[in-house]
Amino acid sequence: MTATPSYPPPRHLLADLRLAILRRGDALAVTAPAVPEIRNRAGHVGAGALGVAVDVFGGTLALRAIQPDWCVTSTLDLHLLRPLARDFEVTGAPLRSGRTSVVVDVAVDDGSHEGPAAVACMTFTRIPRRRETIPFREPSDERTVFGNESAGLREPFLDRIGCRVLDASAGVVELVVEDYVRNSVGALQGGAVVALIDAAAEAVASARMAEDATTRDLQVHFLALGRVGPIRSRARPLAGDGERATLRVELFDTGAEDRLLSVATVVLARPRSGT
Repeated sequence: MTATPSYPPPRHLLADLRLAILRRGDALAVTAPAVPEIRNRAGHVGAGALGVAVDVFGGTLALRAIQPDWCVTSTLDLHLLRPLARDFEVTGAPLRSGRTSVVVDVAVDDGSHEGPAAVACMTFTRIPRRRETIPFREPSDERTVFGNESAGLREPFLDRIGCRVLDASAGVVELVVEDYVRNSVGALQGGAVVALIDAAAEAVASARMAEDATTRDLQVHFLALGRVGPIRSRARPLAGDGERATLRVELFDTGAEDRLLSVATVVLARPRSGT
């Protein structure tokens, strides 16, 4: 999602993450600093904050590809290939832009020359333009930073977005839908969905697994927009042990008759030896 005069507001998760959109000719990139507040239990950039940056990049690229129509995120597959502890850049390209969907390929690089730190693939559903459709305004500057100079995290990212752990062992976390985490159409921002899923999975890890076990892979299906809230998760182990586990995580809108918003498969694992 790109910056407009009204979105995001000055106090918003995109601003506090200090995300920036870079233009290099026709190519785009999204950058973010690897501040301590976005690191996970193992001391690396967490999948939640990384998912926000990936979602912003993928959404911007998809909207550019399908103009004058609009789109919403349908799926996101995110794979963390190695620990990420440095400032990073998200790049990629559309793989397909059709009548009903757009597929975007994404890579995350930290400048270490070791290959990508993470890769992702996203699918967006194309929505024909209507009179009330929000106009897409791609930044014209070479570098566009979300928020102003006063923005930035001063507490852990999950605490800042308002995520509360209700039952760690069952992967139950909750998030109130406020302007800070809304997207341009008033629903829970796609990256915040990823962050909440990651929080639910790592709550399970904190209760049942080794101290440094964190999210390694996420496969998310977005089914509906979370507009009312609070949004609540639940997790169910599918396989694994204290070293590696696979979970199914679901998000519900408790204020909309527990409407199912998204389902995800999450792999938790300890860092590979030597990393």
